Order: sequence, then C-alpha cells, then structure tokens
Amino acid sequence: MTKGNNEPAVLKVDYAASEGPLDHIWTSIGFDEINWSYTPRGKDLLGMLNREVAEQPYYVRNHNAFTSGNGLSYPAGGSTNVYREDENGNAVYNWEIIDQIYDAYISNNFRPLIELGFLPYDLVPDQTKEAASFNSGFDLGYENYESGKWKLPPKDYTKWEKLVEAFVAHLVERYGADEVANWYFELWNEPNIRHYWHGTVEEYCKLYDYSVAGATRAFPQIKIGGPGATDKGAEFMRFFLEHCTRGQNYITGKRGTQIDFVSFHTKGAYFDPRRTYGHPVPKASPSLAKMMGDIRRMTGVINSFPELAGKPVFIDECDPAVGTIYGVYDNPNFIVCNNEYYPTFVAALVGEILKYNRSLNIPVTLITHWAFYFEGKRFFEGNRVLATNHNIVGPIVPGLQILGKLGSEKIRVETSAGANPLSEDFSDQTQVVDGLAAKGNEKCSVVVWNHADDWTTEGSRTVELHLENLPYTAGQQIELKHWRIDADHSNAYTEWVKLGRPEGPDEEQLAQLRKSQQLALLEQPSTVTVEQTGSLKISFELPLHGMSLVELTPATQA
Repeated sequence: MTKGNNEPAVLKVDYAASEGPLDHIWTSIGFDEINWSYTPRGKDLLGMLNREVAEQPYYVRNHNAFTSGNGLSYPAGGSTNVYREDENGNAVYNWEIIDQIYDAYISNNFRPLIELGFLPYDLVPDQTKEAASFNSGFDLGYENYESGKWKLPPKDYTKWEKLVEAFVAHLVERYGADEVANWYFELWNEPNIRHYWHGTVEEYCKLYDYSVAGATRAFPQIKIGGPGATDKGAEFMRFFLEHCTRGQNYITGKRGTQIDFVSFHTKGAYFDPRRTYGHPVPKASPSLAKMMGDIRRMTGVINSFPELAGKPVFIDECDPAVGTIYGVYDNPNFIVCNNEYYPTFVAALVGEILKYNRSLNIPVTLITHWAFYFEGKRFFEGNRVLATNHNIVGPIVPGLQILGKLGSEKIRVETSAGANPLSEDFSDQTQVVDGLAAKGNEKCSVVVWNHADDWTTEGSRTVELHLENLPYTAGQQIELKHWRIDADHSNAYTEWVKLGRPEGPDEEQLAQLRKSQQLALLEQPSTVTVEQTGSLKISFELPLHGMSLVELTPATQA
C-alpha cells in the first residue's frame, strides 16, 4: 500500500463567483441486458433510483433493442425478437418485449437513449445465415447468429429503414409525441471495432442514412445521432461526421444527413488479463489521465466541425474499467467497482470534464454509467453494477445522490491540492483534493473528493473549506449538514465484509446492509453563524477515496 500526501488541502469557494449553470452531466445509466429492465428486481431498482437518486430524469441506454433471441437476458446479452419475416419475406413486427422495456422506464421517469441495433436474425445476409441444429457441428449453446451474425450490415437496407420507421411510429403512438421528443436515438454501438460491427465505415454511414430516413418519416421531431465510437475511434468519428455534415447522402444524393447529437465512449482501464484463472496479477488501476486524454482527442474531432455547434455531446459509456461482466473473481483489480473508489473516481472525473468543457465550443453534455445489476451472481461479485444481490446498492449510488444534491448554479472552487490529469507529471500516485460547488434555492453546497488513481493508496487529508461571500447576512444562523462516503460511511460493501462476506445473509444481516447503503451523515446537523465578512471556515479529515458534501441552508428553512 502507498501512503498519500497528508498536507492540509485548502479549498476556497467564492459564492459571488458564478460560473453559470451547473450541468448535471452525470444523469444517465446504461446496460447490455435489456430484458432485465422489466424483471421484478429491475423495476424495483429503477423505482428506487427515481425516488432516491434522480434529481432530474435520468437517461437510460441499452444494447439489443433489435436483437433476436429467446427474450432472456444474460451477462452482456439480451433480445426482443422485434422483427422477423414470414414465408413470403414480409416483415412481422412484435412489440411485446419492447413495450415492457419502455413501460418500465417511462413509469419510473427515465428517458430512453435508444440504440438502433443490433441486426435481427431475418435481416442477416442470406449467404451467411445459418441456424444451428444438433447436427450442425456447433457446441451446444453456441449459436451461429449469437456468435456474430448480429454484427453484420443488413441484407436489405430498405427493410432496415422500414423497421426503424415502424419502431419509432409505435413508440410515438404508445408514449406520445411530447414524450418521445425528449428521447434520443443512436445507430448501433461502437461500430469502429469488430466486437460490434462487421461492416465498413462506409456501410455504417449508409445504414445511418437509411435509419434517419425511416426515423424522420415516422417522427419528424426525432433526435438522432451517433456513432457511439470507442476511445480508439477518432478517425471513424471524423469520417462519420464528415459524411453527416458534408458528404453525399446515400438516399437523397444531396449533401449531408441529419445529426442531432454526437456520441463516443471512454474507459479508464483495460485490466489484463481480464480473467486470471487463479493466477496472481499485478495491481492496476483506472486512469483519469487516460480518460481525459480520450475526451480531449474525441472532442477535438467534434469541435473541428463548426456545423455541429450547439449539438449535445454524449459520452454514453464512461466508466472506470472495461468489462462490466468481469469481477473480482476474474481479476482482483475489479475491486474498484465494489467500494468507495468508484463514486470518488466518478466525482473526480465529472469535475475534470466540467473544467475541460470551459475550453470547448461544443462541450460534453452527458455521461453514462454503464451499470445496472446482474442476475445469478455472488454478493459483491465486483461487476460494474449499481446493486448486488437483493438490490443492495454499492457506494456508487450514494455517490450519485451526493452529486444530485448540488444546485443549479456552478460556483468557482480554487484548491491548493489539485492537479491536471492532462499534464505530463500526472501519475496514478498523484493525489487530488478538489471539489464542485453550487447554489440555488437558498442552499449553498460543495462536494469535496480525495482521490488518487492508485486504488491501493491509503491515508487522509485535512480539508480546510473557506466559504466566502455566502448569500446570507452576517450573524445569520445556518444549518450545516455534512454527508460522507468512505470506507465507514454510505458503504454496504464494507459492512458486508465486516459481516464475514455472507453469500446468503439472513434477515438481520440484510437489514444491516440496507441501513449501511444509505447516504450517511458524518455527524449530526449543526447550527453555525455566518461571520461579519459573510464567510465560514470548516475543517475536517477526508480519507483517500472518500468524498464529502457540505450543505448550508438557513436554519429556518431546515
């Protein structure tokens, strides 16, 4: 274990120094397993997020809206059977599963960010289509379609276009134009890598044009975009944006194609090997520097197209490490998904993105946490999820709660313990104590995190908060609340470890876990008095990989 810096960190927050609206860019989740949206556990988790976490409607993104299969999700898989063809090659649409998915979202105040993908079985090119049988030579459970045919461009682009049109028209009919106008539609996922797309960039652009044609015919107000490229997809992104803004449309023959937002992905680590089979592996950690480098590179491409000014930019997979299906039994470094490291890393990343946004004409407007839950796993498996078994949530959920408590007006924060992840001397040992501050509705708040990328680093820092020009009168009584996430607060994982890591916790243990998962106060609320200068000074200890929220409200408003 490495020991962190123990010098006091001074954060000056000047509540007269507004930096404009605070964009709550963290309000989106996503997951592959689309059929878990409407399971009892899935609906329960969506309901809890809506009631206890979401300060505004969260967006939700999924893979597999068009994928064929048996309608049962499994890790990194799912299907809807939305499309098939009859014996004459005519389209037959089935909305049964689709309706269950989007009903679950809308009833819990989520807004879909819908991937148009993947390729339905009956749109697989005929020369490659093959149904596995018991005599086909495939191992049991290894179906030809599931093994990769869903990654192909369609056999008939017009049939794809009509599928998109019928799909969008059905959503508008079921949920209403006003509701669907708030949604976003994205073609495919990560088409720059063969793990998801077995076509060319030209074929992707062609499919995009056909998708836009079908979608806009069904709903002219639709918001559609892409490409959802990986962090290595800068040139793919450039080709796609060139096509949309200046290229020849595959259908109309005219210049350009409608694009309402641009999307890409970044991950903080690629743990190698993903699965160790019991062998020891070296310590590895997510990297703020890597992610901010990805963001600089990809937003650089986007900002080179002035035609895109005013368009939203989504990082609609934005996570500490690749591989949501992997956990601590595959590679111990995935411990970062279980504990207090996860929310602290996210908070630090959000802070850095918001800083970097100030240098961009076309900034990042939304990031998606690719995390939900898994069926059939052990307690705290270490998958990148919001909740483990029994929907016991990990510290990431109170982390999102803390961010959600911030107000609508961003306030400048100056720290003596900051560091730029894009600087050459930034390393996984670099310790950052920084924060986000906001005000609104007579509340002043500041979130502070103590982060180092190296998850094994230990220690704590004394934080000195200097709050200046508070919008209160000298001598006014103010209620102070101090919320905390660390190893001992708002942390069901730590409690589970203390209980002996039970795989089948009894009711008393479950009650303890449910209590420990709640966002916790560090201490009881107190009343403080604003100084004559309109300022306050607050000091506290903050462990590494911990975060605090300090809230001030007039005592009469408490």
